[in-house]
Amino acid sequence: MKKNFLVLLSPLLIVFSLILAGCGTTQSEVTPTPYPTPVRTTYTVQRGDIVIDQELFGRVTPLALNTVYFQMDGHVGDVYVQVNDTVTKGQLLADLTELNDLQQQATSTRNAIRRAQINLQIAQLTLEQDQAEGRSSYEIQIQQLQVELAQMDLDETLIKYGINPDASDVLDQLDAQVAKAEVFAPTDGVIISGVNPGRAVSTTTPAFTIGDGSQMEILVDVNPAQSDSPLKDMYEGMPVTVVPNSNPSLKWDGTIRQLPSPYGTGSANDNTAHIVLNQTPSAADFKSGDTVTVQVELANKKGVLWLPPAAIREVGGRTFVIVNGENGPQRMDIDVGLKTQDRIEIVSGLDEGQVVIGQ
Repeated sequence: MKKNFLVLLSPLLIVFSLILAGCGTTQSEVTPTPYPTPVRTTYTVQRGDIVIDQELFGRVTPLALNTVYFQMDGHVGDVYVQVNDTVTKGQLLADLTELNDLQQQATSTRNAIRRAQINLQIAQLTLEQDQAEGRSSYEIQIQQLQVELAQMDLDETLIKYGINPDASDVLDQLDAQVAKAEVFAPTDGVIISGVNPGRAVSTTTPAFTIGDGSQMEILVDVNPAQSDSPLKDMYEGMPVTVVPNSNPSLKWDGTIRQLPSPYGTGSANDNTAHIVLNQTPSAADFKSGDTVTVQVELANKKGVLWLPPAAIREVGGRTFVIVNGENGPQRMDIDVGLKTQDRIEIVSGLDEGQVVIGQ
């Protein structure tokens, strides 16, 4: 009986042991997957050269001799010449729409002045006649007063129309007023540029530019109003390189002859840079109407510290970089100079070889 009980108990003990063993088993903790730490690009302050080049596009034209202006404000009426036309000194180039009114006013003024002159002349002739006929002193005195009144009327008429009574060339003054609405060629030459009908002009607006057909220069349009205009870095006498668009293998040395005011001696209303070549090429390679590319070196600094634009930050008027400090990343203010698409000059705030963290 006791033996049978032990036989039955043994399997139960084995099962119970297995259960206890399973309950006592401990599982190892799962290590979480770490998030990747973002990698920041770093840049090293380097020393090198920074060159700023500018390409401008121009056209070969006869060398400018004179710029012609209207002598009054108005609107362009008829234009009698075109670009590349050959003109002679004194030739009428254009007039203003106000010319007709001026001519009518001049005719009216001329008649009024002539009328006053005739009245004075009649009074003077009458006085001479009275004196020749031996009229009484009373009659002669009256006629002398008539002459004086006629002279006063003439003077008042001249003053009314803006003419100096003491001038001997009264009619010439009238013609000069009308001529203000016309513009004439001051010299022989070729029309380089000119105004179009309908344009509003002032006494400072270039109406025509006349050039020497035997000499050539290059005209380049440059707009001073543009924020990125290269004019602020250009100067008269500045060397340039000129490449003809029809034959890019050729290169000529040239010089900026004139820039618009206030950057040079040209007119403030003329957005044109005038460039001449140091040596005249052959007529086959350099003729009026050809287009060219003008290469201008605006700046060239040797051996300066620089960083790429991606390394520099600008926030709230501050220019700075991020560097690793003892307590972690920190800002460091810097001063910058020349800027190109791939290099910015470091004027102060950093040393060569220093490492900064990119944006």
